[in-house]
Amino acid sequence: MTDKLERHVKKLANGLQIEIVPLSGFNQVYGVMMTNFGSVDTKQGEKVLPAGIAHFIEHKLFAKPTYDSSEKFAKYGANSNAYTSYTKTAYLFQTLEKPYENLKVLLDLVQNPYFTEKNVASERGIIDQEIQMYLDMPEFVLEQRILGQLYPNDPIAEDIAGSSESLQTINNQNLLETYQINYRPSNMNLVIVGDVDPEKVENIVENSNFQTQGPRVDKTFEKLIPIGRGGQEEMDITQSRSAYGIRIDTNLTGYDLVRRQYVMNMVMETLIGESSDNYQEMSKLGLIDDSFSYNVVAENNYCFIIISGATNNVQRFQEYLRTHLSYEFLKKVLSDDKFERIKRDAIGSYLFAQNSPEAIANQMAELYFYDVDYLELIRMINSISKSDLLDVSEQFLKDENSTYYNLLPNRK
Repeated sequence: MTDKLERHVKKLANGLQIEIVPLSGFNQVYGVMMTNFGSVDTKQGEKVLPAGIAHFIEHKLFAKPTYDSSEKFAKYGANSNAYTSYTKTAYLFQTLEKPYENLKVLLDLVQNPYFTEKNVASERGIIDQEIQMYLDMPEFVLEQRILGQLYPNDPIAEDIAGSSESLQTINNQNLLETYQINYRPSNMNLVIVGDVDPEKVENIVENSNFQTQGPRVDKTFEKLIPIGRGGQEEMDITQSRSAYGIRIDTNLTGYDLVRRQYVMNMVMETLIGESSDNYQEMSKLGLIDDSFSYNVVAENNYCFIIISGATNNVQRFQEYLRTHLSYEFLKKVLSDDKFERIKRDAIGSYLFAQNSPEAIANQMAELYFYDVDYLELIRMINSISKSDLLDVSEQFLKDENSTYYNLLPNRK
């Protein structure tokens, strides 16, 4: 376990924030640049963007006129990657050597787009193959379907990579325009964690050519429509899979939204975590197996829970969750001792993650966009009370906030 983390923060004149956590004696250095732009951000001002354009930019930023950024990272001994989520896009590297050379590659990667008709056309085929591959994965299909029930006709129900149809409307011109708006330094941050010199990191970033790009354009969202009633379909699988979704409509942002996510995680851990009576009972009844899981998501404009897994009886699976995920049931099982144990587990997870430069950097980068200090998370967790769990569960654990989707083996 590390001692209390030291953090250096610097805001550049162009709006980019740099956060550096020097971990003396650690071998690994981890760097991540993140932009506040993801798959759901398809409406900016009056312009509607094609589904999948954030993910397409993520792919194509690695391409440069005479080289590929991933090859440069490898040359300097680093593993590199990138990912697009609903609301963010991140570019990262981890290395045991040459951290400053790899930082320069990371900066070049995000600062110098190279979109041409030819390389965009070739990328369409690659991403389309990726989309088709995921359509054969029941876990992925189930997640998209339950999101479609929770948020009908909303961008969050689209594949992050888009669709075969939306890919055809992505071109080098709208890629560049979208990049210039969303990859402004003031819309991004950089986090470096490991045994590095903060002053040297800051000098490298300040001397890079990262300048303010396009104009700021506010994101807009359509008004959410009511939750779908649920549904099911057949698929070429051997065992049924089922998802139960809960939508929590809230106006919370920033610190309050992050705190709400912790509270909801504690509620779900109490009700259906692996040590809960419900989990043991569902296992005994044969309703769940090791694939059973839940995920709590709290983002600006979206807050929901998805519970899913393989099951031999989708009806009983849904009925059990509908019956036992309730304020009344939580009130019955949430003893003082159980609450304190759940809270200690949350604190323990936070402290344990401080052994990982990757975990520190990724969470710090994400929290920046919610104006939450990573080093203050333990204080946030400690502020949560048993009554917080009961109050929040009384608000969102209601039948009208839930829906379902089932995948059944086809009958061929």
